Amino acid sequence: MLRLTRYFVAAFMLSISCVGTTQVSPTPIGTTQMSRTPPITATPPAPLPPTPLAAAATPFKPSPTFTAIPKGNGKLFIANYFPWYDITLWSQKQTWDVPLVPYSSDDAAIIQRHIALAQSAGLDGFTVHWFQANDRTDKNFSQVLKHSIGNDFHSTVMFLNHILPQAQRQTVANSLRYILTTYGASPNFLRLNNKPILFFSDMPRVPLGNAVNPIEAWRAIRNDVDPKNESIWIAEGLDPAYLNVFDGLFIYKIDHACCPESYKKASRFAGWVRDSEKQTGKKKLWVGTVQPGWDDTRTVGHDDLRIPSDPFARDRKGGAYYLDTFNAVMPTNPDMLLLHSFNEWVEGSQIEPGKSYGDLYLRLTKKFSDQFKGIK
Repeated sequence: MLRLTRYFVAAFMLSISCVGTTQVSPTPIGTTQMSRTPPITATPPAPLPPTPLAAAATPFKPSPTFTAIPKGNGKLFIANYFPWYDITLWSQKQTWDVPLVPYSSDDAAIIQRHIALAQSAGLDGFTVHWFQANDRTDKNFSQVLKHSIGNDFHSTVMFLNHILPQAQRQTVANSLRYILTTYGASPNFLRLNNKPILFFSDMPRVPLGNAVNPIEAWRAIRNDVDPKNESIWIAEGLDPAYLNVFDGLFIYKIDHACCPESYKKASRFAGWVRDSEKQTGKKKLWVGTVQPGWDDTRTVGHDDLRIPSDPFARDRKGGAYYLDTFNAVMPTNPDMLLLHSFNEWVEGSQIEPGKSYGDLYLRLTKKFSDQFKGIK
């Protein structure tokens, strides 16, 4: 998950602790909840207005066009992308490695470079971590879509608006409408079967309003925003009951200080999705997660929005750890792969080229992408 440095004047990070959401399985499972980290020193975003956003007042209408060009077996491999770094981060010793070239996330040339690197690694798009309209994450998501035009690269958001301190259920719904109406017609917005795809994290932290639990709160939001299920909503977490509202599940954090090698439980997580398909007769998406490593031990003591969880590090073993996570998820036949992450430097899960390992993880990602898609 994301562990941000600081996002708004304080830090805006999300996390998912090792205790996590309700478990359906009789045996305990390490949580998959995220830790999020926006930038260290960033301009505070303007708060959402108390009245509905102008764009949000317009009902979402699906676009009849634009679908990614299938590669190999047509399955998608996307990566978490973090759009909130300041140039000052790289000298603050909060990351175990640094990029080959220090950068600010707002630099258009850097965003173009990241898209090119991701494509060279066989990635089909980004899940850009997004907080709210007109803030830094929104502006940089817009840049990602703009600089993808003409390329077979399609991105969406990892929706985080609901974890903001001022969030209310109506502002969450308005924010979702804003995304769909503002960006849904972009030729480079991520789609499957011509439906726009949205990812959601930290599910239990949604404002309840008058709902009895988070699942019912999300049901009310979806009925408000997308009552005909004209978009695809994919939830994070360990509670398969979310599949009553959402169209798929993914695990954000696949390793924990408390629960090492949780990625080896991928078959159990996938089983929940397949069981839901059998019970409901509806297609549900299992999105498998892979990651090259983890090290958030240098961020202790920094304020953020995460649910507290113990910091830890995993040795990358020259790519062997990354291979282990890939080998754990492949037998589950995922409908899609999610890489955590392209550039989560603060939690140490990035594949973006760094000073200590060069482009090793880009090259490994390309190999895994080709294998996943059946490209020889």
